[in-house]
Amino acid sequence: MNTDALPGAVRRLLARRRGRRTRFILSKVNTFDGMRVIDIGCGKDGRSFSDHAPASWQITGVDILPHERVSHSHPNFTFVRQSAKDLSEFEDGEFDLAVSIGLFEHFTAPGSFEQAAAEIQRVARQYVLVVPYRYAWIEPHYGVPLFPVLPYRVKVALVEAFDLSGHREAVRRNQDHIRIKNRWRSNAEYRRAFPEARIYFTPTFETIAVVKRDDSSAESG
Repeated sequence: MNTDALPGAVRRLLARRRGRRTRFILSKVNTFDGMRVIDIGCGKDGRSFSDHAPASWQITGVDILPHERVSHSHPNFTFVRQSAKDLSEFEDGEFDLAVSIGLFEHFTAPGSFEQAAAEIQRVARQYVLVVPYRYAWIEPHYGVPLFPVLPYRVKVALVEAFDLSGHREAVRRNQDHIRIKNRWRSNAEYRRAFPEARIYFTPTFETIAVVKRDDSSAESG
């Protein structure tokens, strides 16, 4: 959901919610000063994660966006233009933590989800994925209760009627637009893809966090 056009008070509320979510997911992993973090699907700015991360962390942001569209204010942020499905630029276990927020639900092409899942588990000893909960009381992209489990024709009708997430014209051009852009997987599907992970509800209950924690680091407190 594009929040740039929302009133300032709403944007501030959403920023506080994102900060709360970041504190929650980081409480589930082992953290320490100077840790090396890869933010997969980092987006154009740091609102989802890096704005809320400690300044001592070395954050590598990865996205398919062109460099000129990416601007994060974190003091130790480096951007690499790369697909989440191919992180071959990075070594096995190169990072202390991998974070991916609002990305994995968009892997809908055959094999793409499996490729990205294998890569995030390869490059980091710990990881956190935040994705929409299939039975969310408010689906975070379209803002409709239980949107993921509605019949597809109802999804299309709602998007066309209310221009949800600004996708009305895209749906009119291609009725398959919603399923091309989103797949709301079940918790069981995430467990199969990430067998070492635990799944948590995030504080606002519209998303889940798929988390692998590693306590073996000598840096832990």
